[in-house]
Amino acid sequence: MWLRTAAALGLGALAFATPAAADPGPASALRAEAGAYDVTLPTGDTVHVDDTVRVGGGGTTVTPAAGRTAAFSVRHSGGDLYVVPDDRLADDPERYNVTALHERRRPAVPEPKASGELVTVRVKSIARDGRPGLGTAGFLNVKDASIGNAHRPLPGDPEAPCTDERWSGSNCVRLVPGTYSVMGVVKTMPSWAPSTGPGKPLDHSLVGYPEIEITGDTEIVLDARKAREVTVRTPEHATAPGPGAISHLMWTRGPANGPAVDEGVYMGDGATLEQRVFLQPSAPVRTGTFEAYTRWRLEAPAITMRAGSRSLHPEYYPAAYFSDTSDQFPRLDGSAHMRVADGDRPGADLRGRLALVQRRDGVPVAEQVDRAAEAGARMVAVYNDEPGVNDDPGGYGRQLKVPTVRLSREDGLAVLRGRTTVTAKGIVDSPYQYDLLFPEKGQVSKNLNYVARTRDLARIDNAYHGSGSMTVARYSRRPWEDFALAYSRPVTGTPRTRVEYVSADPETQWSAMAITPEQPYNNAFPGPDTPHFVLGESKWKAYKAGERNAHSWAEAPLTGGISAQSPIVRAGDQIRLRVGMADAARNFSDAYSSSFPNGFVTDFRVYRGDELVAQTAHKASGVLTTTPDDAEYRVEYDFANNAPGTRLSTRTRTSWTFRSAHTTDVTVLPLLQIGYDAALDLRDRTRSKTLRLTAGHQDGSSARLRRLSLQTSFDDGATWTDVPLRNGVARLQGKGTVSLRVTAEDAQGGAIVQETVRAYELR
Repeated sequence: MWLRTAAALGLGALAFATPAAADPGPASALRAEAGAYDVTLPTGDTVHVDDTVRVGGGGTTVTPAAGRTAAFSVRHSGGDLYVVPDDRLADDPERYNVTALHERRRPAVPEPKASGELVTVRVKSIARDGRPGLGTAGFLNVKDASIGNAHRPLPGDPEAPCTDERWSGSNCVRLVPGTYSVMGVVKTMPSWAPSTGPGKPLDHSLVGYPEIEITGDTEIVLDARKAREVTVRTPEHATAPGPGAISHLMWTRGPANGPAVDEGVYMGDGATLEQRVFLQPSAPVRTGTFEAYTRWRLEAPAITMRAGSRSLHPEYYPAAYFSDTSDQFPRLDGSAHMRVADGDRPGADLRGRLALVQRRDGVPVAEQVDRAAEAGARMVAVYNDEPGVNDDPGGYGRQLKVPTVRLSREDGLAVLRGRTTVTAKGIVDSPYQYDLLFPEKGQVSKNLNYVARTRDLARIDNAYHGSGSMTVARYSRRPWEDFALAYSRPVTGTPRTRVEYVSADPETQWSAMAITPEQPYNNAFPGPDTPHFVLGESKWKAYKAGERNAHSWAEAPLTGGISAQSPIVRAGDQIRLRVGMADAARNFSDAYSSSFPNGFVTDFRVYRGDELVAQTAHKASGVLTTTPDDAEYRVEYDFANNAPGTRLSTRTRTSWTFRSAHTTDVTVLPLLQIGYDAALDLRDRTRSKTLRLTAGHQDGSSARLRRLSLQTSFDDGATWTDVPLRNGVARLQGKGTVSLRVTAEDAQGGAIVQETVRAYELR
């Protein structure tokens, strides 16, 4: 499923007044810092980039336009990010140069090739079924990237001129003789579809030669039949690779001289018809660096079926075909024993049965399901009208009325002939999830059968608080990656806990995000405008095998906070500001006034001394140019959540006071932050009267705390009562929804006053 608002951490623009004593500079003293931005590709797909990932920030998310493919080829080369839709591989990739589009610049003119004799290299592609295959091929001189770095589409145009250009539609390239990496991805199409035509592939194969000598005219064949399937076993938990299970097929090739080229395929739900991926084994590289990896998300099987002694292979359609949010997409929850009925036969008794219907061109799946549901079918299975599988919905804009799966033609006909009882089991809310990344370093090995044992992984016990579903994603990053990309998916059945296992590797870093409430992954059935918290984890982390952690999301109280991944800093006479909302686990979300009624309302103010130098209701982030002298600053952030049904954190007010003067280096400023621990359940309720408060500085400094005080209210802030603290621990008196007002001061003049109306429920 695709997220329409990315979870990256970004910096926006504020209209700051120019300080009286500051260098006038630009018209506004506050500017947006390079960080997060959105780019619309020529196909209408949107790329959200958070460039702060280079220094530990967020990640990059791609949102396809309605009805568009969910797979993209990604390349990072020469400092530019390319995101090419999978159905546009024959286009000039410069059209999809995200960096150039954002900077509104023409792509740089390639450096002249080294002089000397060039040789002609033709490239041929073969899919796993032996037919010509679609894809791309990359050529990189592994000793000196400046004299050989080119890409060609597969199969390419044999009639087009053969040149030394970095890109052309030809099936050949002119190169300086030398040692090269020739790698590419080849797609295998269904048997009933043209092998090089449009449509959704069965799978992708990474094929080629990370190191090969090219001394004369030659032809290089990228043959997917030489690739081996990557498999993953999880001995302790039953898992199945459902739609979107394989999200990344990435690789990097670094030459001895020059920048590395990072490439890959980024796949979402519905990107391929089968959840399979293949890699061609290779010899170790001797020059430069090479690595390839696949990334997997595995859960309990969402749906299984058995007809007599035959195990079927059902899959749900991609939910975005028929819904905007998870509650609109019907799925089987539990077990069902159903007699089979031919849903295409007029007058068939479908009551309480599994209706088998055959896919037909020109007939929307939703229309077939509607007819079966109206006749009383409990569930529908759509089998293909050609050999193999097909997930074409035949149309969009209609919701499904009963759980619906797709089957191969072979499975469908076998069940129809047997007219037996089908036993189905569905798991809507998997109690566990695996996020796995398997790197192949220096070469692709022959054994690609991975075993993910829990003892070799890290375990994170995640607690999802609140009510209603959330949207979550986990980003991964290898040392050579400048951008982290992730797909977001709903977590249903919340509030609840889920055990999540991640690959333990000192060179693989992880970070996560959660959006509450669940954010629509489509816009076919628009509902009321709803504001969302996009909560990002406070850090990136590499885990150790056997490590166990616990983490909470949206745990109360949600109140004014600072992003740990983008702290408030000063460099010279510029202060980078960013505040928003943070939960009890320090997950941070930008939050600013909504563009619609009944949303968020915010007011962000910055004072130097008693002078108001900035105020905005928009995103509370940017860079303020100020005076070099030592001064007291006060940052104030007011937030109100007017969304219908909001129960907690309806209003918050936070004021940070600190002193600052000119700095020679980038310096994290010593703003105070408050930590809360109320021993809440998943619905943010507690019977415990104990509240533990902590006060610390965002820069980790040890400035002595001079004061920490607490007031509570049980009438939404109308009246307040002082509550004594002993070593930061309070015993609260009363029942109901408690509001909190906390004040902390340090010995260096820093202070925070934080008021949260309806912080949590005391029972």
